[in-house]
Amino acid sequence: MRFFGLLTHIVKNRAIVAADGGANHLKDYYEKFGDHDGFIKLPKAVIGDLDSLLPETRSYFEKRGVPVLKDPDQYSTDFTKCLKFVTKYGHSWVDDDVEQLNTMVFGGLGGRADQAFAQLHQLHMASRDKSLACGDIYLYTEESIMFLLQKGSNLIVTPVGRNNLGENVGIIPLSAPATITTEGLEWDVKDWKTSFGTQVSTSNHIRNDTVRIITNEPVLFTVELARKPSANGTHPN
Repeated sequence: MRFFGLLTHIVKNRAIVAADGGANHLKDYYEKFGDHDGFIKLPKAVIGDLDSLLPETRSYFEKRGVPVLKDPDQYSTDFTKCLKFVTKYGHSWVDDDVEQLNTMVFGGLGGRADQAFAQLHQLHMASRDKSLACGDIYLYTEESIMFLLQKGSNLIVTPVGRNNLGENVGIIPLSAPATITTEGLEWDVKDWKTSFGTQVSTSNHIRNDTVRIITNEPVLFTVELARKPSANGTHPN
């Protein structure tokens, strides 16, 4: 339940799509805290090949009018299925003046290692595949946020402090070696080459309210969360 403390803090009044077995954990949260508390709403759908969805979870959501959609495609992950669903229907869930629909992903990086790597792979592929074009995608763990920075100059607002971000960041090359220049970190670099097998930037520290990353290839940016969920599933005040 610890992870859903973070979820309640972030997704109030936002739409949710549950990926297959993730719905089991969502049901557990609802049964403990209630599904009409105004923080975590019922999902728009439960999607996947449904091999991990428990019968009681399916019954729970179907009784509450939540569509349970089976996609048997074994060449895509449940995460990918959800991204395609959000891309297709997401703009109907928000106000007309919302120009870009962003996607926050919870719970995908704390379990099996192969599924975690699959999420990072899909994060990279989503930047190139129009069927997955559901705005910026942010992957959340209990302690960090990560997202993709595209080629060129990227300005990131980085308010460090209580209720905001921690100071620790990483810049990870995903698909190819990259050359990066940074501004606003404790250990800034200029035209610094990074790749797996040579050198990778981790445990650097934010030192400004904004950080600029210039890169010649897409890189993964990770930043620590200041607010960490407590053991009872809620955030400290």
